[in-house]
Amino acid sequence: MTRLTAIYFSATDTTRKCVDEVAKGFDQELSKVINIADNLEVVMPDFTENDVVIIASPVYGGRLPIQVSNALQRLNGNDARAIAIVVYGNRDYDDALLELTDILSAKSFRTVGQGAFIGQHSIFPKVGTSRPDNSDILRLREFGKECRRVIETETRSYVLDSPKGKRPYKKIAGVPVHPKADESDCARCGICVVKCPVGAIPKDRPFSTNNEICISCGRCITVCSNNARHYSGIVYSGIGIIFKAAFSKRKYPFWSVATPLAESN
Repeated sequence: MTRLTAIYFSATDTTRKCVDEVAKGFDQELSKVINIADNLEVVMPDFTENDVVIIASPVYGGRLPIQVSNALQRLNGNDARAIAIVVYGNRDYDDALLELTDILSAKSFRTVGQGAFIGQHSIFPKVGTSRPDNSDILRLREFGKECRRVIETETRSYVLDSPKGKRPYKKIAGVPVHPKADESDCARCGICVVKCPVGAIPKDRPFSTNNEICISCGRCITVCSNNARHYSGIVYSGIGIIFKAAFSKRKYPFWSVATPLAESN
């Protein structure tokens, strides 16, 4: 391997943590890291068949966020090996992993591993609390080691089972709750304005949110040093009670790696 690159969308650092642990399984430093949440229009690097690229996304409503799938359309794998990862908040990942592996195949990557891992839910943090935990971390590293083992076979051809999911993918549904801040708590530092991936926080009213644009990624909550931004309201509380009751039972990671095919002479 000449380069190990990571490309992901991580608004609350959970997906980043998962990618970092998979990379540790390679026992190799990441050559380049791109967090799409920092710039949805980021220019993607050029790859060659010697590259290995970890590509990861959170799951929003059983799908990739549309901003992520749009950004990944700018990739060109050029026969690079890929590792596909989705991270979900202990509900389900539905069609998201299938969608990601379909994109990578269309963009000329050879996918050698695929996984769906659990993180703390970004909207309802009482679901999947503190995940990935120590048990998840062990599985993430094991997944990375297995992917490296497959890659070290030095073959160019792989067979990877299709992950669960259906085509056409499920319809992307909107989220009825959005974070905001109490005006009296907001320090007006502007960090949430700068860090919001979709520009949903007005510069002159940083305690408010443009709900028509907001994707409820939770990044503004994570970056607020004053702990001013949060989800609140009767609708949020009501959905939270139902969601916690339905999805608190622990889910476990899924991952699989490809079977290398012998090269024909």
